Amino acid sequence: MKELHVTIQRFDPKKDKAPRPESYTVSVHEGARVLHILHAIHDTIDPTLAYRYCCGSGQCGSCAVRVNGEPVLACMEEAKDGITIAPLNLPVRQDLIVDLLPKIQQIASLKPAAAGREIRLPAKAEIDEIKPLRDCIECMACVSVCPAMDVTKFLGPTAMRQEMRLALDPRDTGCRVPDAVRDGLFTCTSCQACWKVCPKNIQIPGKAIEKLRALANKEGFALPRHLQVAALIKETGRSVVRTAPSFMEQVGTIIEPYGPVKATVGFFVGCMYNLRQQQS
Repeated sequence: MKELHVTIQRFDPKKDKAPRPESYTVSVHEGARVLHILHAIHDTIDPTLAYRYCCGSGQCGSCAVRVNGEPVLACMEEAKDGITIAPLNLPVRQDLIVDLLPKIQQIASLKPAAAGREIRLPAKAEIDEIKPLRDCIECMACVSVCPAMDVTKFLGPTAMRQEMRLALDPRDTGCRVPDAVRDGLFTCTSCQACWKVCPKNIQIPGKAIEKLRALANKEGFALPRHLQVAALIKETGRSVVRTAPSFMEQVGTIIEPYGPVKATVGFFVGCMYNLRQQQS
Protein backbone atom coordinates (compact mmCIF):
# COMPACT_ATOMS: atom_id res chain seq x y z
CA MET A 1 0.00 0.00 0.00
CA LYS A 2 1.07 3.60 -0.56
CA GLU A 3 -0.25 6.92 0.65
CA LEU A 4 -1.26 9.55 -1.90
CA HIS A 5 -2.28 13.17 -1.50
CA VAL A 6 -4.77 14.44 -4.10
CA THR A 7 -6.93 17.49 -4.68
CA ILE A 8 -10.42 17.22 -6.13
CA GLN A 9 -12.48 20.07 -7.54
CA ARG A 10 -15.83 19.92 -5.75
CA PHE A 11 -18.92 21.73 -6.93
CA ASP A 12 -22.65 21.36 -6.42
CA PRO A 13 -24.45 23.99 -8.53
CA LYS A 14 -27.52 23.68 -6.31
CA LYS A 15 -25.72 25.12 -3.29
CA ASP A 16 -22.22 26.28 -4.27
CA LYS A 17 -21.46 29.62 -5.90
CA ALA A 18 -18.16 28.41 -7.36
CA PRO A 19 -16.00 25.27 -7.50
CA ARG A 20 -13.72 24.68 -4.53
CA PRO A 21 -10.60 22.50 -4.17
CA GLU A 22 -10.68 19.83 -1.49
CA SER A 23 -7.62 17.82 -0.41
CA TYR A 24 -7.57 14.15 0.56
CA THR A 25 -5.01 11.59 1.69
CA VAL A 26 -5.75 7.95 0.84
CA SER A 27 -3.99 4.61 0.93
CA VAL A 28 -4.07 2.55 -2.27
CA HIS A 29 -2.24 -0.39 -3.78
CA GLU A 30 0.81 0.07 -6.00
CA GLY A 31 -0.32 0.67 -9.59
CA ALA A 32 -3.69 2.08 -8.55
CA ARG A 33 -5.63 4.13 -11.09
CA VAL A 34 -7.35 7.47 -10.55
CA LEU A 35 -10.66 5.63 -10.33
CA HIS A 36 -9.31 3.64 -7.37
CA ILE A 37 -8.50 6.94 -5.67
CA LEU A 38 -12.08 8.09 -6.14
CA HIS A 39 -13.41 4.79 -4.83
CA ALA A 40 -11.17 5.03 -1.75
CA ILE A 41 -12.29 8.59 -0.97
CA HIS A 42 -15.95 7.75 -1.50
CA ASP A 43 -15.82 4.53 0.56
CA THR A 44 -13.63 5.61 3.48
CA ILE A 45 -13.64 9.41 3.72
CA ASP A 46 -16.47 11.24 1.97
CA PRO A 47 -19.49 9.35 0.58
CA THR A 48 -20.87 12.59 -0.89
CA LEU A 49 -18.16 12.70 -3.59
CA ALA A 50 -19.98 12.43 -6.93
CA TYR A 51 -18.29 10.79 -9.92
CA ARG A 52 -19.31 8.55 -12.78
CA TYR A 53 -17.97 5.14 -13.79
CA CYS A 54 -19.19 1.87 -15.26
CA CYS A 55 -16.93 -0.73 -16.88
CA GLY A 56 -13.66 0.19 -15.18
CA SER A 57 -11.71 -1.08 -18.20
CA GLY A 58 -11.54 1.84 -20.63
CA GLN A 59 -14.45 0.78 -22.82
CA CYS A 60 -17.47 2.84 -21.71
CA GLY A 61 -15.95 6.34 -21.46
CA SER A 62 -18.13 7.31 -18.52
CA CYS A 63 -15.28 8.00 -16.06
CA ALA A 64 -13.56 10.72 -18.11
CA VAL A 65 -12.13 13.52 -15.94
CA ARG A 66 -9.26 15.99 -16.07
CA VAL A 67 -6.07 15.13 -14.23
CA ASN A 68 -3.73 18.10 -13.89
CA GLY A 69 -5.75 19.78 -16.62
CA GLU A 70 -5.63 16.95 -19.17
CA PRO A 71 -8.68 14.82 -20.03
CA VAL A 72 -8.16 11.12 -19.22
CA LEU A 73 -10.16 8.03 -18.37
CA ALA A 74 -9.99 7.67 -14.59
CA CYS A 75 -9.93 3.89 -14.88
CA MET A 76 -6.84 3.93 -17.13
CA GLU A 77 -4.77 6.80 -15.72
CA GLU A 78 -2.19 5.87 -13.08
CA ALA A 79 -2.72 7.60 -9.74
CA LYS A 80 0.22 9.74 -8.64
CA ASP A 81 0.93 11.79 -5.58
CA GLY A 82 -0.07 15.45 -5.77
CA ILE A 83 -2.47 15.24 -8.69
CA THR A 84 -5.51 17.46 -9.11
CA ILE A 85 -8.71 15.84 -10.36
CA ALA A 86 -11.38 18.00 -11.97
CA PRO A 87 -14.40 17.51 -14.25
CA LEU A 88 -14.24 17.87 -18.01
CA ASN A 89 -14.80 21.36 -19.42
CA LEU A 90 -18.53 20.77 -19.73
CA PRO A 91 -21.53 21.83 -17.63
CA VAL A 92 -21.11 20.28 -14.17
CA ARG A 93 -24.00 18.47 -12.55
CA GLN A 94 -22.06 17.71 -9.36
CA ASP A 95 -18.36 17.39 -8.54
CA LEU A 96 -16.82 15.25 -11.32
CA ILE A 97 -20.09 14.45 -13.08
CA VAL A 98 -20.74 16.55 -16.19
CA ASP A 99 -23.81 16.74 -18.39
CA LEU A 100 -22.99 14.60 -21.43
CA LEU A 101 -26.52 14.24 -22.77
CA PRO A 102 -26.72 17.42 -24.89
CA LYS A 103 -23.52 16.47 -26.75
CA ILE A 104 -24.48 12.83 -27.16
CA GLN A 105 -27.87 13.83 -28.56
CA GLN A 106 -26.11 15.84 -31.27
CA ILE A 107 -24.29 12.76 -32.60
CA ALA A 108 -25.92 11.60 -35.82
CA SER A 109 -27.45 8.14 -36.17
CA LEU A 110 -27.50 5.91 -39.22
CA LYS A 111 -30.50 6.57 -41.45
CA PRO A 112 -31.49 3.25 -43.06
CA ALA A 113 -33.04 2.94 -46.48
CA ALA A 114 -36.82 2.90 -46.75
CA ALA A 115 -38.58 -0.44 -46.64
CA GLY A 116 -38.32 -2.28 -49.93
CA ARG A 117 -35.17 -0.51 -51.10
CA GLU A 118 -32.07 -2.59 -51.71
CA ILE A 119 -29.32 -2.18 -49.12
CA ARG A 120 -25.69 -2.63 -50.09
CA LEU A 121 -23.34 -3.88 -47.40
CA PRO A 122 -19.93 -2.15 -47.04
CA ALA A 123 -17.13 -3.54 -49.17
CA LYS A 124 -13.83 -4.44 -47.52
CA ALA A 125 -12.22 -1.17 -48.65
CA GLU A 126 -15.06 0.78 -47.07
CA ILE A 127 -14.82 -1.23 -43.86
CA ASP A 128 -11.09 -0.49 -43.70
CA GLU A 129 -11.84 3.23 -43.96
CA ILE A 130 -14.54 3.05 -41.31
CA LYS A 131 -12.41 1.11 -38.80
CA PRO A 132 -10.28 4.07 -37.58
CA LEU A 133 -13.49 6.01 -36.78
CA ARG A 134 -15.71 3.46 -35.10
CA ASP A 135 -13.84 2.99 -31.81
CA CYS A 136 -15.27 6.16 -30.22
CA ILE A 137 -16.60 5.55 -26.69
CA GLU A 138 -18.26 9.00 -26.48
CA CYS A 139 -16.29 10.05 -23.40
CA MET A 140 -16.32 13.66 -24.70
CA ALA A 141 -12.66 14.23 -23.85
CA CYS A 142 -12.19 15.70 -27.33
CA VAL A 143 -15.16 18.03 -26.91
CA SER A 144 -13.72 19.18 -23.58
CA VAL A 145 -10.56 20.54 -25.24
CA CYS A 146 -11.89 21.83 -28.58
CA PRO A 147 -11.08 25.59 -28.84
CA ALA A 148 -13.43 26.15 -31.78
CA MET A 149 -16.44 25.10 -29.74
CA ASP A 150 -15.74 27.91 -27.26
CA VAL A 151 -16.11 30.65 -29.86
CA THR A 152 -18.32 29.26 -32.65
CA LYS A 153 -21.38 27.07 -33.17
CA PHE A 154 -19.13 24.17 -34.16
CA LEU A 155 -20.82 20.90 -33.18
CA GLY A 156 -17.45 19.43 -32.27
CA PRO A 157 -15.01 16.65 -33.12
CA THR A 158 -17.17 13.76 -31.90
CA ALA A 159 -20.05 14.85 -34.13
CA MET A 160 -17.73 15.32 -37.14
CA ARG A 161 -16.17 11.89 -36.60
CA GLN A 162 -19.62 10.33 -36.71
CA GLU A 163 -20.62 12.26 -39.83
CA MET A 164 -17.58 10.90 -41.67
CA ARG A 165 -18.13 7.40 -40.34
CA LEU A 166 -21.70 7.47 -41.72
CA ALA A 167 -20.64 9.10 -44.99
CA LEU A 168 -18.45 6.04 -45.61
CA ASP A 169 -21.24 3.56 -44.89
CA PRO A 170 -23.35 2.59 -47.95
CA ARG A 171 -26.20 1.52 -45.63
CA ASP A 172 -26.71 5.15 -44.54
CA THR A 173 -29.01 7.42 -46.54
CA GLY A 174 -28.37 10.68 -44.66
CA CYS A 175 -26.97 13.87 -46.22
CA ARG A 176 -23.74 13.84 -44.25
CA VAL A 177 -21.67 16.47 -46.04
CA PRO A 178 -24.34 19.23 -46.03
CA ASP A 179 -25.06 18.41 -42.38
CA ALA A 180 -21.37 18.68 -41.47
CA VAL A 181 -21.02 22.03 -43.26
CA ARG A 182 -24.12 23.31 -41.48
CA ASP A 183 -22.70 22.18 -38.13
CA GLY A 184 -19.38 24.02 -38.50
CA LEU A 185 -17.11 21.73 -40.52
CA PHE A 186 -14.99 24.64 -41.73
CA THR A 187 -14.60 26.19 -38.27
CA CYS A 188 -12.28 23.42 -37.03
CA THR A 189 -8.78 24.87 -36.57
CA SER A 190 -7.00 21.51 -37.14
CA CYS A 191 -5.13 22.07 -33.86
CA GLN A 192 -5.08 18.29 -33.20
CA ALA A 193 -6.08 18.75 -29.54
CA CYS A 194 -8.94 16.25 -29.92
CA TRP A 195 -6.59 13.56 -31.25
CA LYS A 196 -4.07 14.22 -28.49
CA VAL A 197 -6.53 13.50 -25.67
CA CYS A 198 -8.56 10.74 -27.34
CA PRO A 199 -8.21 7.55 -25.25
CA LYS A 200 -8.82 5.51 -28.41
CA ASN A 201 -6.27 7.48 -30.46
CA ILE A 202 -8.80 8.39 -33.15
CA GLN A 203 -7.23 10.82 -35.62
CA ILE A 204 -10.34 12.96 -35.96
CA PRO A 205 -8.71 15.90 -37.82
CA GLY A 206 -7.02 13.77 -40.48
CA LYS A 207 -9.32 10.76 -40.71
CA ALA A 208 -12.64 12.60 -40.44
CA ILE A 209 -12.64 16.40 -40.69
CA GLU A 210 -10.16 16.84 -43.55
CA LYS A 211 -11.85 14.06 -45.52
CA LEU A 212 -15.25 15.62 -44.94
CA ARG A 213 -13.85 18.91 -46.19
CA ALA A 214 -12.56 17.19 -49.33
CA LEU A 215 -16.01 15.70 -49.94
CA ALA A 216 -17.58 19.12 -49.31
CA ASN A 217 -15.29 20.68 -51.90
CA LYS A 218 -16.23 18.01 -54.48
CA GLU A 219 -19.93 18.57 -53.79
CA GLY A 220 -19.68 22.34 -54.21
CA PHE A 221 -19.75 23.34 -50.54
CA ALA A 222 -16.35 25.09 -50.53
CA LEU A 223 -16.43 28.56 -48.99
CA PRO A 224 -15.90 31.56 -51.33
CA ARG A 225 -12.57 32.36 -49.67
CA HIS A 226 -11.38 28.80 -50.27
CA LEU A 227 -12.16 29.16 -53.96
CA GLN A 228 -10.21 32.41 -54.11
CA VAL A 229 -7.16 30.82 -52.50
CA ALA A 230 -7.39 27.79 -54.80
CA ALA A 231 -7.52 30.07 -57.85
CA LEU A 232 -4.52 32.07 -56.60
CA ILE A 233 -2.46 28.90 -56.06
CA LYS A 234 -3.35 27.63 -59.52
CA GLU A 235 -2.41 30.95 -61.11
CA THR A 236 0.73 31.90 -59.13
CA GLY A 237 1.74 28.92 -56.98
CA ARG A 238 1.22 31.08 -53.87
CA SER A 239 -1.54 31.00 -51.25
CA VAL A 240 -1.22 34.71 -50.39
CA VAL A 241 -1.39 37.86 -52.50
CA ARG A 242 1.86 39.65 -53.21
CA THR A 243 1.67 43.14 -51.63
CA ALA A 244 5.38 43.98 -51.21
CA PRO A 245 8.84 42.57 -52.00
CA SER A 246 9.18 39.15 -50.44
CA PHE A 247 11.37 38.28 -47.46
CA MET A 248 13.90 36.47 -49.63
CA GLU A 249 14.04 39.36 -52.13
CA GLN A 250 15.00 41.69 -49.30
CA VAL A 251 17.59 39.53 -47.56
CA GLY A 252 18.98 37.55 -50.49
CA THR A 253 19.40 33.81 -50.90
CA ILE A 254 22.61 33.68 -48.84
CA ILE A 255 23.01 35.43 -45.49
CA GLU A 256 26.58 35.69 -44.28
CA PRO A 257 27.23 35.07 -40.56
CA TYR A 258 28.43 37.79 -38.19
CA GLY A 259 31.04 35.53 -36.59
CA PRO A 260 32.91 32.31 -37.32
CA VAL A 261 31.06 29.79 -39.48
CA LYS A 262 29.84 26.89 -37.33
CA ALA A 263 27.29 25.28 -39.64
CA THR A 264 25.31 25.73 -42.84
CA VAL A 265 21.60 26.15 -42.25
CA GLY A 266 18.80 25.91 -44.79
CA PHE A 267 15.71 27.99 -44.03
CA PHE A 268 12.52 27.00 -45.84
CA VAL A 269 10.21 30.03 -45.91
CA GLY A 270 7.33 28.47 -47.80
CA CYS A 271 4.62 30.51 -49.49
CA MET A 272 3.24 32.18 -46.36
CA TYR A 273 6.25 33.43 -44.40
CA ASN A 274 7.98 34.75 -47.50
CA LEU A 275 5.16 37.14 -48.34
CA ARG A 276 3.74 38.06 -44.94
CA GLN A 277 4.85 40.82 -42.55
CA GLN A 278 8.13 41.60 -44.28
CA GLN A 279 8.47 44.72 -42.17
CA SER A 280 8.90 42.55 -39.06
